[in-house]
Amino acid sequence: MIRKFMCLVAGYLTLASSAQGETVGVVMMHGKHGTPAQLQQLATIVADAGFVVERPEMCWSAARIYDRTYLECLADIDVAVARLKEHGVTAVVVLGMSLGGNAALGFGARRHGLKAIIALAPAHAPELLGRRPEIAQSIAAAQAAVAAGRGDAKATFDDIDLGRIFPVSTTPVIYLSFFGPESPAVMPENAARLTAPFLMVSGSNDPTQRNADYIFAHVPFDPRNEHVTVEADHLGTPAASPVAVLSWLRVLAHSGLAQ
Repeated sequence: MIRKFMCLVAGYLTLASSAQGETVGVVMMHGKHGTPAQLQQLATIVADAGFVVERPEMCWSAARIYDRTYLECLADIDVAVARLKEHGVTAVVVLGMSLGGNAALGFGARRHGLKAIIALAPAHAPELLGRRPEIAQSIAAAQAAVAAGRGDAKATFDDIDLGRIFPVSTTPVIYLSFFGPESPAVMPENAARLTAPFLMVSGSNDPTQRNADYIFAHVPFDPRNEHVTVEADHLGTPAASPVAVLSWLRVLAHSGLAQ
């Protein structure tokens, strides 16, 4: 039944895309310690619906974790967008999962002309994480290192993922860009600066989504904006999201307001 529904949605989307005269591409970003494979299932379904998909390895992947500052990481999305345009894409959707969802908000706050922003279980709230003793100690250590002129010297700091604390090796400057009090990764602030329609998908069994409504409330009004809840935990949200994502994109294509 789900497969049949997806085929119907794919057909509607293909017709809508042709009617609008657009070729729509989607950049998909994985979560912390993940890889592009984390979104393989969703990417396949979205590609089958007629979209061009790019899945860059982001700077918070298992192999790269924190090798660039938060804002420098957004340049990886720019590169993925450029690849989409090389394949004839004329309208770009940016989608992210967990920390990737955070980055989708951060990118959308700083780039104009996007078709849409989609955040699946967006997570990583530096304004809240700094209250945890382990993270607070690492922030203080990073600040002290920067003050001493060692901001670009690698050190070990505490990170957190789904409640689990683990060490990461990065520079104080990079660490503070993700966790510090001046971090550009604060989701409500980035949500308030969006200029494209926004879809948020939250799992009903995901503790990271307790503040999801607060984030969504900061998004500038757009009748196309939507916050959908699916039956899933944090890591299961992408697998539970295809119907919501494709249904919303179909509505967006038919809205007559598409950018």
